[in-house]
Amino acid sequence: MDTGAVARRKSIGVDAVVIITVLASMLATAGCTATRPDPIAADIAWVANGKFCEPESVLPLPDNTLLVSNVCDFRERGNGFLTLLDKDGEALDWRIVDGLDAPLGMALVGDRLYVVDNNRLLVLRWPGYEPLETIDLDTSVANDVAVAPDGVVYVTDTARHQVTQRFPDGTQSVLTGQAQFTGANGIALDGERLFVGGARLWRVNLRTGSVMTIGPEWFADIDGIELEADGTLQITPVAGPLIRYRDDDDIEIFAGDGISSANHGYAPSLQLALIPTGFDNTVIAIRLADGHQ
Repeated sequence: MDTGAVARRKSIGVDAVVIITVLASMLATAGCTATRPDPIAADIAWVANGKFCEPESVLPLPDNTLLVSNVCDFRERGNGFLTLLDKDGEALDWRIVDGLDAPLGMALVGDRLYVVDNNRLLVLRWPGYEPLETIDLDTSVANDVAVAPDGVVYVTDTARHQVTQRFPDGTQSVLTGQAQFTGANGIALDGERLFVGGARLWRVNLRTGSVMTIGPEWFADIDGIELEADGTLQITPVAGPLIRYRDDDDIEIFAGDGISSANHGYAPSLQLALIPTGFDNTVIAIRLADGHQ
C-alpha cells in the first residue's frame, strides 16, 4: 500500500498515517483464520473521468444524481470542490460547490447536506447547495459522517481513533466515552446500529453503548461502509476492492481493472456501487444484482 497516497488522500499527518497503515497491514496479513474468498470480476457499468481531483467520497442523491467530493491536495486550502454527475456518470457540474479545503465524508438528511471539511462540518441546503451553517468540530482529523433522523451527527476522528457525536443543542462528546476505533474512518448508521470502519470493522449498539468487532481479521483499513436493504454490508478498504458481507461464511469480493477505492457510495435505485479511485481520478460504477447472491 502507498502510505504517501493514503496520507494525501485522508488529510492526516504523515506519522499518524504510517502508524495506522502499518497496523492495518499487520491485521490484514497476520493471524488470519477465516478463508478469504477468491475475487469475482466486477460488472462495471461505466467509468467516469475528466476533471476529478483526488475524488474521495460518492454520495447518491434522491434524484439519482451523484455527488463526488474532491480533496485536490489537502495541503492547499480552497482547492477542494464537489462534482455533480448524472446516473450514467456524465458530469452535470464539475464544481457545483467550490472553494473547500479538503472535503471528505458526506451525508444527506432531508434537505440538509453535511460535508466534512478540515475539522469543520459544512451544512448546505439541498437542492441548491446554499450554505446554512459551519460547525467547528472537536476533532483532530475529521473524516466521515453519519446523521441520525433526530439530528445527532456522528463524525469519525482518524487521528484520535474515536467517534465524535454532535447533538442538536451544539454539545459534542466522544461516543462510548473513549477512543476504541483504531484508525476510525468510514461510518454508517442503521437505526440503533452504528458501523465504524478503520483498522477493523465495528458495530456499536447506540442504545446500550456496546461495541462488537465484526468480520474476519482480513477486514482491515475500512473506508467505505454502505448497507443494502436485506442487511448486507458493503465495505471498501482503502485502495481495495468492493466487499459484500453478511456473515463470516457469506462474503463476496468484487475486483477488476482500476478498482482501488476510497469512500464508496451505493445507489439502491440504480443498483450501483460507486467507487471513487483517489489518485486515478475516476469514479467506477459497479452493477449489482438485486439482493445478495
